[in-house]
Amino acid sequence: MKYKNRKSQRKWAVPIIFVIGLSAVAILTISSTARSDYGSTTQQDVIRLETRLNQIEQRLYSIEASVRNLEQQSRVGRVDSRGVSQQDWAVLRSEVQTLQSRIIEDECALAKLDERTLPPEIRAARKRAGAVNNPCRMNFDTPLRLLDER
Repeated sequence: MKYKNRKSQRKWAVPIIFVIGLSAVAILTISSTARSDYGSTTQQDVIRLETRLNQIEQRLYSIEASVRNLEQQSRVGRVDSRGVSQQDWAVLRSEVQTLQSRIIEDECALAKLDERTLPPEIRAARKRAGAVNNPCRMNFDTPLRLLDER
């Protein structure tokens, strides 16, 4: 019984950590791209863009800390899982779902920022080639909507 719990908790923890790591790499790639000079083709203010990237980075770190917290709580819960009620499990499941939805929102925000930093020529070439099928990349001009209650 304890083995099944541990296995199911690892089942969702590893993909979440992988997505967070992948997002961090994307952030670093985007920030290094934003720092390079595109000359007169830059359409966005680099300072504003870097501020947005820093905000997203901070939110990703907070999500990562929350995931670590949940993992630690689940480890402690394994020792004495008999005292855990169904309501506690439901709360834990809802927190995990909330974290997963936040990760999806942050990934969409990263895709929008990535698309915004592309020079217009490259963006047009990608559209013509049909390489843009991500809704976040197609609607990159829409404002980023990240929840502030984190």
